[in-house]
Amino acid sequence: MTGSIVLIHAVRSSRTMWTGQTRRLRRRGFQVIAPDLPGHGMRRAEPFTLEGALATIEEAVAACDEPPVLVGLSLGGYLTLHWASRNPDRLEAVVAADCTIVPGPATARLYGLWISMKDWLPGDSDARVERAFARRHSRKAARRYYGGGRAHGVVRTVVRTISSLDLLADVATIDVPLTFLNGEHDPFRRHEALFLEAARDGELVILDDAGHIANLSRPKRFAKVLRRVATGERIPQPLSP
Repeated sequence: MTGSIVLIHAVRSSRTMWTGQTRRLRRRGFQVIAPDLPGHGMRRAEPFTLEGALATIEEAVAACDEPPVLVGLSLGGYLTLHWASRNPDRLEAVVAADCTIVPGPATARLYGLWISMKDWLPGDSDARVERAFARRHSRKAARRYYGGGRAHGVVRTVVRTISSLDLLADVATIDVPLTFLNGEHDPFRRHEALFLEAARDGELVILDDAGHIANLSRPKRFAKVLRRVATGERIPQPLSP
């Protein structure tokens, strides 16, 4: 179907979280573009805005040699769904990972406030957070997730932005194959049935023993899903290692 793939990262991370998938896919001959969103990675000095994030996706898609598979995880997944809904005929397929929950405005505000307050706690240092991430995943996963630095001051704006979107309406307008890719233990799976029902041409893939950042929990299997989506194959369930 396509030889181009665009990868959009999660909140507070950067393009470095895709290092494993980028290497595997490029070895298979794919063109892979993984930009930093505003407020993240090499662009941490910039404010995060919805307009800036969508412009980042636009630039990445425009740089592809052919209509790509657009892939996003968590924050990147929500942005991917929204951009795809506004840009028909620009993509070959969409993969939205670990983002099948509809965040209500009140819940989003509380979550953003809680995360922002944690930033001011003396024990919530970047080093401590990276160590905690490594305990849940691995040291390599932690290095990749925070390889571009840990973005500060973006969470409240991010959750306010995402909670303002009509995500199910966005899903309903996407006119290319849409794969929802969730980790088995991801708490953001709560509304996956609603997302799947809203999709015109959707499928749901669950990665066994994976958490919210599924590409780091199961990097090889995650890359296999992207490769199969890009080549137009249907993905068997359960997905073999």
